[in-house]
Amino acid sequence: MQSKTIINLLCNETIAKFIRQHINDDVKKLALDSKKYADIDFKVVLTLISLYQKAKLKLPEHYKMMAAFNAKSYEQSTSEAVANYKASIMMLANKRVINLSGGIGIDDWAMSKYASRIDSCEIDEDIHEMASYNISLYNTKNIQRHLADGIEFIKNQDKCDIIYIDPDRRPDASRVFRLEDSQPNVLNNIEMLLEKADQVWIKISPMADITYLEKSIPSIQKLYVIAWLGEVKEILICCSKNEMVASQIIAVNIGSNKITVFENKEKSGPVNFGNKGKYLYEPNRSIIKAGLGSKYAVYTQLAMISQNSYFFIADILKPDFDGRTFEIIERLLYKPKTIKIYLDKIGIKQANITTRNFRETPEELRSRFKLRDGGNTTLCFTIDNEGQSWLFHCSQILNS
Repeated sequence: MQSKTIINLLCNETIAKFIRQHINDDVKKLALDSKKYADIDFKVVLTLISLYQKAKLKLPEHYKMMAAFNAKSYEQSTSEAVANYKASIMMLANKRVINLSGGIGIDDWAMSKYASRIDSCEIDEDIHEMASYNISLYNTKNIQRHLADGIEFIKNQDKCDIIYIDPDRRPDASRVFRLEDSQPNVLNNIEMLLEKADQVWIKISPMADITYLEKSIPSIQKLYVIAWLGEVKEILICCSKNEMVASQIIAVNIGSNKITVFENKEKSGPVNFGNKGKYLYEPNRSIIKAGLGSKYAVYTQLAMISQNSYFFIADILKPDFDGRTFEIIERLLYKPKTIKIYLDKIGIKQANITTRNFRETPEELRSRFKLRDGGNTTLCFTIDNEGQSWLFHCSQILNS
């Protein structure tokens, strides 16, 4: 979809009204009526409706304003919740920001609430046009968009306060997570970027290895692993020429009603191990990705089942635990014949399967025990610190 087509449709009051009226309708059923609307680009209208239905959760404010985006820009965009959190921690007040890869503008939109000026570059003309249109919807005055290569743009600029960059992780339509495979190549330009700004903030694939990042970019001051609604969405690093002994690693979990933060500066201590208890705990994925599981076990005073497993166990219920909490119904040694007899005896035909440090995948276990996915039962498979394999039959305790 070309940007001009999308923007022209959204600026047409009749078509915009039609989209609002049918924004929650089944797109496949709407498509059956395409002959009634031969005078408009109905395919594009249906695509927009489909995107808005997805955007209602991810981009609620842009959904309300019926912002312009196509499939590519929507998929690559930051969620509003994550963008707002990032803007709140970047100390942007009265600062000039240069965004080297502005995309559809969600990060710009969030940062503009704090920064004095944002210069945002985008090399894709269609995405640039849609982002400029979206800025006009909000009547934002402190964002200046530039149809330009961000690296070439920054070379001709005076030093600014902050550079933000979200390298394209799909430069040739295949997903990548190494910095040297993204566009632009951050590693090749990091020294120049650090000369051009007091701080350089880089958004990185959630698949990237943290040890690899720390080795590749020795100037990292802070590293945030950010999860939204339980899923890790990105790694955000702050780089500076200021010397620092070690990176500050922060795990962030953005939920529907609250944001929880845990970082590596918490005091450490000896980890307790065990495989018996009434309750099983699994920390949120940002803590796991950040490599802070052991620290969080000590912080919460829970035993880890093993050093390589992110299941914790205890006889006490921790209502403020950041992650999933389960009540253990039964604990069984992993003996497939015994487990099959047990599942048949209590009539389990459907279950959610979770594995940590286990030799079989959930799909393999589901096939082995002939279980459908879903339902209210959870089966957790893991190996303890002594190398013994276990099944924990659990019921999840939902947080209030």
